[in-house]
Amino acid sequence: MAIISPLTFFRFAADHSELLERLYEKRSRIAETELREYVLACRKDNDPAPQRVINQLEELGIIEPSPEATAAYEMRRPVAQLLAYLLHEYRLTSVEVIQAYLSDLQKLGGGLVKAVADKDGAGAVRLLADAADEVERMRQDSRHSREAIVADVVKLKANKAGLTVKERLSRVDYLWTRYMAPLRDMLDVRKEMERQLDSLEAALAHGEIAFETDLAVHREFTALRSRALRLRREIAADFKESIKELLPLHNELHRESAVSRGAAHALELIKRGGLHAIDLTKRLGISTWRAKGLFADEAIRAYMLGLKGYTPKLPPPLCAVRAPDLASLIQADEFNAKAEKAVPLDDALAWLIEQYPQAAPEQLLRCYARFYYGEFGATRFAAATEKSYAAQGLSFSARPMGVEKNGN
Repeated sequence: MAIISPLTFFRFAADHSELLERLYEKRSRIAETELREYVLACRKDNDPAPQRVINQLEELGIIEPSPEATAAYEMRRPVAQLLAYLLHEYRLTSVEVIQAYLSDLQKLGGGLVKAVADKDGAGAVRLLADAADEVERMRQDSRHSREAIVADVVKLKANKAGLTVKERLSRVDYLWTRYMAPLRDMLDVRKEMERQLDSLEAALAHGEIAFETDLAVHREFTALRSRALRLRREIAADFKESIKELLPLHNELHRESAVSRGAAHALELIKRGGLHAIDLTKRLGISTWRAKGLFADEAIRAYMLGLKGYTPKLPPPLCAVRAPDLASLIQADEFNAKAEKAVPLDDALAWLIEQYPQAAPEQLLRCYARFYYGEFGATRFAAATEKSYAAQGLSFSARPMGVEKNGN
């Protein structure tokens, strides 16, 4: 396709904005007769002939022949994306797309580590530019997904299309299972997104130190680090806002659906067996009057006199509040200092039990997880069989996990 002048493109777009909006609403499989009708409907007095406008639409790359049918057109995807941005109509971004971004960032992060080690400033700048592009794509897609979900929720609440509860619930469940639930799992601490962004930020921090004297390269490292920080912050905010909009509607429609199903089932039972089939008195606890087990007047008077002379006993004393057992807790600062000093370790769990014999088992496992996730160095597992560990009356079975010191 020939190079298109931006001035010519936007001048045409300004003169035919109504036509472009109509084409965007249709987007795909626009029959040639429909296209001509759109051009005529939006035509102004000083506009060229309809066929000339159609030719311009093709020459400027706004439409192209549709592969689905002859004598049909569709709007080119880049133009549709531009109009979607201008009209605030965004598409949802699936988790698979975000995973592809993260995979690219992982490769670029590895390249940055190598460029920093080789002191290759030019190569680092190229990799930083590519990484910045990926980060911005992720940020924009996250914002677009948020806007798309909010727009969908507004439409479903207004329900101008007159959809049934089942149809609206189906759409909400699709949004929830296809986008929100996988994204929530990915955003969770220690999951893929956090690991990749942590790894990228570590590489950028090393790059800032390595190229401290090369101001041009150092500035690029600092800029990308700021972008990564903004990405992390905005993705979390977009997800929270999406959940805030979608979750109440999700719960409300599930309740309405349950009520509708229950009402339909009850009506079916009534249709088959009448009102007795649903046994309302038993199910709803409707009260009925029964004269049974009544006292005579004299018996009631004697009983009340007995109550009048009743002297209650003193209540038993409350148990003294036990002071919390601080020995079962592991202080974070103390653990960090001990762990950094102790690595390398041959058996992390045995070391934890030895250092904190009074600690609660959940405290030991939490610190063990920090070793496992590599906070104090790379981990390795011995090829030996499982070993048993005892702590606070509990027994653990695991292969010994060693921790290597960072940099070794």
